[in-house]
Amino acid sequence: MIPVHRSTRYRDRRRFGRRLVGATTALGLAGLLAWALMLLPPVNDAVLGDLPRDLHDFARMCEGENEESGEPFPRAASYRTQDAGRSHPWVAIEDDWAAHSSSGTDTKEPVDRDHEPAPESVQLVMCSKVSGSVPGTDISCSYTSGPLGYGPVTQTVEFSRGQYTVSVFEARDGELVASRTLRGESKVECAQFVAAEEAEPRYTTPAWKAYADLAADLHGAS
Repeated sequence: MIPVHRSTRYRDRRRFGRRLVGATTALGLAGLLAWALMLLPPVNDAVLGDLPRDLHDFARMCEGENEESGEPFPRAASYRTQDAGRSHPWVAIEDDWAAHSSSGTDTKEPVDRDHEPAPESVQLVMCSKVSGSVPGTDISCSYTSGPLGYGPVTQTVEFSRGQYTVSVFEARDGELVASRTLRGESKVECAQFVAAEEAEPRYTTPAWKAYADLAADLHGAS
């Protein structure tokens, strides 16, 4: 056996220790990087499921047809019918846009936007789609391309009180909770301006209170 000087063993031991420290540091950096990536919303959503971050995000749930919802949000608030003493925050989607929302069950329209719920707290999504007009509410409005409304009529647009099918879905799993028919606001009048060559009929939309009443009815039924 070839003798090894004590100082050589000591130096070898130190080098081995440095290698261990280096490996531990590398593992620590990898873990830190993985943790940092999880903070990125797209990565977080891919791993844990989508979290709604804006009320307009819920528009994708109204892309389905025949009372089927689009893609729900697995990390949205859960809807439990047994929570009779609690509110069920909701959002109503009209024309792929978040038109109305509320965080409570009060059917009196708020005077400001403080009633809007946090997106992650929304439990119910109301998908509102026009199904026609209320009979006898149609009016015909004529428009001209001339300045200040003068000149020959270039287009005519029909306005009426709208009738809507509202499908209510659970935000978390997309399950259908209820389907109701709502009417648009009763006051029908000609718009001051319309887009050039517009010919499609226009309908009044349901007021905030109509959706709030629907939410209150569901809340009472639960």
